Amino acid sequence: MEKAPLLLRNGDRVVFLGDSITNAGGFVQYIDAYLRTRFPDRRIELINLGLSSETVTGLSEPDHPFPRPDLHERIARALEQTKPSVVVLCYGMNDGIYYPFSDDRFAKYKASIHEMIDRVHKAGARVILMTPPPFDAGAMAGHLLPASSSKFSYAQPYADYDSTLKRYSEWLLTLRSRSQTVVELHRATWDYINAVRKTNPGYHLAPDGVHPTPDGHAIIARQFLEALQAPPLADIAEIDAETSEAKSPRVKDVLVTPEEIRFNWLSNLPMPPDPAWTPAVRAHGGIERALNRYQLIIHHAPADRYKVFEGDKLLGEASRIDLENGFDLLRLPELSTNKRALEVLNLVRKKERLMSAAWLSAVGHKRPDVPPGLPLAEAQQQAGAIQEELRRLCRQVEIVVRLVPGK
Repeated sequence: MEKAPLLLRNGDRVVFLGDSITNAGGFVQYIDAYLRTRFPDRRIELINLGLSSETVTGLSEPDHPFPRPDLHERIARALEQTKPSVVVLCYGMNDGIYYPFSDDRFAKYKASIHEMIDRVHKAGARVILMTPPPFDAGAMAGHLLPASSSKFSYAQPYADYDSTLKRYSEWLLTLRSRSQTVVELHRATWDYINAVRKTNPGYHLAPDGVHPTPDGHAIIARQFLEALQAPPLADIAEIDAETSEAKSPRVKDVLVTPEEIRFNWLSNLPMPPDPAWTPAVRAHGGIERALNRYQLIIHHAPADRYKVFEGDKLLGEASRIDLENGFDLLRLPELSTNKRALEVLNLVRKKERLMSAAWLSAVGHKRPDVPPGLPLAEAQQQAGAIQEELRRLCRQVEIVVRLVPGK
């Protein structure tokens, strides 16, 4: 197993601040599920304090139904109450207020980001910046306005509003020179969208141009974890069928006969793929390559094809070439480790929704019509029970793998 260079430390408390994209929670849940399955012995707590409609600048378009919440109003309380060691800031989508680019608005955005970095550092925490995802104008055909219009809003945005987000993103990337970790979302997301559109021209990652689907949250999680040097290997079982030798340290009792190849494997869990992901993100999103290589490698397998079993349960089929090159075990949804990983994702999602609402209420904010969360102490008690179940689920699992020659 490769050494883990992850730039998060055991004991870190990571607070995510952002707008509705962060508040939706998808990418936070995927990151949490990755950390729990990849590093089950580490204690890294993620807190989602994203707030829908929020800006970092305090700006708000005239036709917004209420003044947009301003991070300045709650940042001091958020830092004091959560006591983070890491703060993730993802702002920009709302900060251009859906108007054509403006030097004045851009100056306010830059000044506000610098101020937030300074405030987080004074609180003793590290900063991770994320560039805003794209605005996909094509998804809002019929609602877009030309630059000559007198006013704009999130419901009727400037047609080329994404050019503003591109400028904001390019500037954020320059802050790497200040030793800031900056996660590049804008260009990477467009790269993914354009790759999918080569065969599916109508594909949209955000049906309303702004809010990503689970596919979009997967791309955000991938970019975040890659920027933090997250190791890509979930686990690997490697054997040589010619010598019956186990080449992975937790593979044992290898048996190779004309009737079957059999071994025991104490396996880590993979990062759970979300069933809501479309085939597009699996084909073009690079999640498995970047974060989740979960493989079975068998050298010198004597048969051309095999039926793959866990114990006596048939899971699927693999060719000799598949096995030599590394058979992707994520292709076997009934494999017990994959099913267990999905349980992890479901519990992570439940815990994140519970605690996000509780923390938002505890810290306080100015956005109307947000349902209150549970009192923080009550939510933490419920989350504690979920946490214990997650620790149990994320332990290594011993499985019996059998490969039987087939046609």
